[in-house]
Amino acid sequence: MFGTSGIRGIYGKDITPELALKVANAFAESDVSIGRDTRESGVPLAFAAMSGVLSSGNNGIGLGIVPTPLVAFATMKFGCGGIVVTASHNPAEYNGLKFMRKGREISRAEEKRVLERHGKGMEYGAEPGERRVENVIPDYMELVKKNVDAKLIAKKKPKVVVDCNGAGAVVTPYLLRELGCGVVSLNCETRGFNRPSEPNKENLSWLSSAVRACGADFGIAHDGDADRCAIVDERGELLNADVQLALMIEEELARKKGNVISSVESSLIVKETVERNGGEFVLTPVGSVHVSEEMEKSGAVFGGEPAGEYIFRGGVLVPDGVMAAAKYVELYCSKGKLSALAGRFKTNEMAREKFRTSDRANAMEKIMGTLKLEGKRETGDGIRIDGEGYWVLVRPSGTESIIRLTAEAKTKELLDKVAGKAREAIKKAV
Repeated sequence: MFGTSGIRGIYGKDITPELALKVANAFAESDVSIGRDTRESGVPLAFAAMSGVLSSGNNGIGLGIVPTPLVAFATMKFGCGGIVVTASHNPAEYNGLKFMRKGREISRAEEKRVLERHGKGMEYGAEPGERRVENVIPDYMELVKKNVDAKLIAKKKPKVVVDCNGAGAVVTPYLLRELGCGVVSLNCETRGFNRPSEPNKENLSWLSSAVRACGADFGIAHDGDADRCAIVDERGELLNADVQLALMIEEELARKKGNVISSVESSLIVKETVERNGGEFVLTPVGSVHVSEEMEKSGAVFGGEPAGEYIFRGGVLVPDGVMAAAKYVELYCSKGKLSALAGRFKTNEMAREKFRTSDRANAMEKIMGTLKLEGKRETGDGIRIDGEGYWVLVRPSGTESIIRLTAEAKTKELLDKVAGKAREAIKKAV
């Protein structure tokens, strides 16, 4: 039932109010705060989840429409569990449930415990719990302000276009205005989506045009639950995801040296940036729950994935696109145009492909035995091989019936060679 990040699927088919009711009931070992993104299907799902919590005898805290990091913040503020009704960057017909405790997503072990309790059926308290409504936005905004140079931002007064298209609409534009930015809001309604949720180049044409038309210093985009942050420079060009991550790593390591955690999908640019700036690079399986667990265990200064998901030591232990937005504002104010900063990085040749399969586990078992490339092998999440001037990753998707191939190399010739060998092994297996 659980995937890379919580439970997710198509509303009315995989994800129903009945499921939300029963899983929330199984999760509710204590009081639970519940928030949602702007998907219209989130309304019945959030009500159902609240009913599941109340029927267990625990209290429910209604947060309304809020980004995922604010639900994580609420679990710390109130000492409770948390449920976010969201499918994050997935299309509007999807929805899902993320579960949190102590400022981060629950562990794989706790996911198993929830499934076991769910399998035993609904549990009812001697008396129903009580529901109350809380507004955590002001306190969360104060937390973000403490993590950036608010005086510098107020002095520079940058002009920023913000494309929220989801739950970020209730926080990010207001936060940046309070910091002193001139903010142009785009797609900031709180009912449904005006563009596809994933903040990629194809879906951000409006933002790019608005940045150029307004003469803005740069643009910011979120996904549905604002755990992601994508940056468009002053020319309206979307920053390369690996370069964007590298820029943030430089800033965080300048504040404090230490470990930087990323997933097995991270590029050579990210690894080299960490090492060049005096940090130690640590890889985890794909998924923010793994990044946050490793951060907590090792005391790392920063964790991030190329999809625009960043976890900051001074915030909550989940990807926080809202804090990331404020951090990029600070970066612009201290270092200047983002196009020039990004231009310092040389990107490498990359291949990203996916292959349909009816049995991911069986396919991966075959690939493990047939993929022969020289280099260091990591098998925590699929198989990643780091060789001289390249890396190759083959892993099963956590949400779809596909095998993903990602490869990067210093030259096109080397990429063609290593990706070709991986592609051959995958095709034989699927």
